[in-house]
Amino acid sequence: RGGKKMVRKDSITKVAFTGNTELTYKCIEAVHSDSIRVDAVFGIPNEKAVDKTNHVYLDSLCESKGIELFTSEDWEEFKSFCLETEVDAIITMGDSRIIPKTITDSFYVIGNHGAILPNVKGGASLVWGRLLNAGFWGISIMEIGEGVDTGTILKTKEFTYDEDMTEQDFVEKCDDLPVEALLDVLYGDTEDLP
Repeated sequence: RGGKKMVRKDSITKVAFTGNTELTYKCIEAVHSDSIRVDAVFGIPNEKAVDKTNHVYLDSLCESKGIELFTSEDWEEFKSFCLETEVDAIITMGDSRIIPKTITDSFYVIGNHGAILPNVKGGASLVWGRLLNAGFWGISIMEIGEGVDTGTILKTKEFTYDEDMTEQDFVEKCDDLPVEALLDVLYGDTEDLP
């Protein structure tokens, strides 16, 4: 489905999300609309929230939008719900968990990485962005592949920053770009990258 417009004029595109971070929240808010319906979110149990960086409780958001929230850590339960509701795609944003093969084999799954792929793979990409302090950084939206940070790259976005930019401002910028890029991808604005 890479490069194809997922959102069509005369139908509703149904998606599900995985994640429980500020980025997850921002993406759900941006995506949930008249043409895209978020049916479910696979989060983490509230008791594990203390250990998760940038964790956001999604209970109120999901309740207000009629979104089913899964916090059981049971991927099969989530998969069954998504199959029953016939979601068109699963979007993983701000989620560091490895998406199980049973999910990637059953659905079109797209996600984000906090750096420009394929150049900077692996964890702590935002930390590297600040350590390198090159004055520019970027993010990637990609199809989720079998390996970490693999799969077809669908969209990248870059930004420049001053050396004195605060860490908080840097992270916020890195959280805003995937929202823009995700919307681009859902509406068919992708790029041909290696």
